[in-house]
Amino acid sequence: MGRRTLDKNRDLDPKTRSEYLAKLKPFFIEKGMSSHSMDAIAQYLEVSKATFYKHFHSRDELFDLFVSYVVEQILEARYYLRDKEVAYEERLLNAFAAILQRVSGIGFFLLADLRNNLPALWDKIREAYSEWEKELDVFFSEGIERGHVNDVSSAMLAHMVVSMSRELMRPEYLQSLNCTLAEAFADMFKILIRSIIKTPEIPAEALDAKLASMLPEIQSGNNIEKVG
Repeated sequence: MGRRTLDKNRDLDPKTRSEYLAKLKPFFIEKGMSSHSMDAIAQYLEVSKATFYKHFHSRDELFDLFVSYVVEQILEARYYLRDKEVAYEERLLNAFAAILQRVSGIGFFLLADLRNNLPALWDKIREAYSEWEKELDVFFSEGIERGHVNDVSSAMLAHMVVSMSRELMRPEYLQSLNCTLAEAFADMFKILIRSIIKTPEIPAEALDAKLASMLPEIQSGNNIEKVG
């Protein structure tokens, strides 16, 4: 009876829940997820536990929704690849910049916590790669047909990019690089765009400046969680 009453009184407004999830992002990035009690999470959100339970059934549900929120944000960047009103190279830059903005600050501690203590959620993040591989295959195939990309296997190229992305998400490797996930992805993008594009439209110096303007933390190194 008590459980049914509680469920009936829940407020599942997507906008409010998204605001809470966005607010929790820096908290989870800095301290991981699994060690936090409901009390600590409610205190960080500056709400009562009663208010918290109106929006989230349990801590597990919150964690699942948070990871889904992060994954969906990353997947949204795919749509930049589809915007054929924008120059080909710019589409790739915009997609990667959108990813960088979404993973800004994520580093070793959160990734290690997910893998070691919340494996089902860790798998949920990694499953998103299959969606990106399909999207990149289509994008690179278009680039090859239109003469923008070197004539190689689009499927293999997409798989290489996704495989490297998986490696960057491996906590030990990210720790060995001593950088945040955003910084690592930025370097990967520069290597990619300078090696596969036949005639780059954006000079190397301009590319660095453009990435820095899109994500200033990469240049300044301020307020970014480093490893070690």
